[in-house]
Amino acid sequence: MKKVAVVFANGFEEIEALSIVDVLRRADIDALSVGLEKKNVTGAHGVELKTDMVLDDLKVEEFEMIILPGGLPGAKHLAQSEKLGVVLREFDTNNLKIGAICAAPWALSTAGVLKSSYTCYPGFEAEVKHKGYVSDVNVVKDQNIITSRGPATAMEFALEVVKELRGEARYQEVKNGLLFK
Repeated sequence: MKKVAVVFANGFEEIEALSIVDVLRRADIDALSVGLEKKNVTGAHGVELKTDMVLDDLKVEEFEMIILPGGLPGAKHLAQSEKLGVVLREFDTNNLKIGAICAAPWALSTAGVLKSSYTCYPGFEAEVKHKGYVSDVNVVKDQNIITSRGPATAMEFALEVVKELRGEARYQEVKNGLLFK
């Protein structure tokens, strides 16, 4: 079974984080919630949850992809985490897939793994401080990096990850089951 780490920092965007985990699990992808610093995290809108594990326990070689939901101040915590930066660079060095949505591409830029094109929450590209911002596409793939714009694009982003990891047929099955057009 494919294995993906979805990193939750305090202040994460609930729609993005939970939609991603849910859609990936529907596609039979082992999507594990990973607390940035601790197992108990609180979202930007007060949703509290307990993650499956913490970043300190993540072994990169056991995963095919890492995904960073956005939200504030969650994305700021991700971008400021030196530990996460090391993990992201290890994923990138091993040509493993990396995803980020909303404000979370900021962490990819900080870690130095963002490629030549990306998208993020409109207007937040000033904080990301990386050339190559694409403003008119909801999901951008560039080499091993997949980025997306924000809460309204979370489902589209998650389905793109399904396509990337499980192929077109599984993508269509999950998409159709969700009544996604």
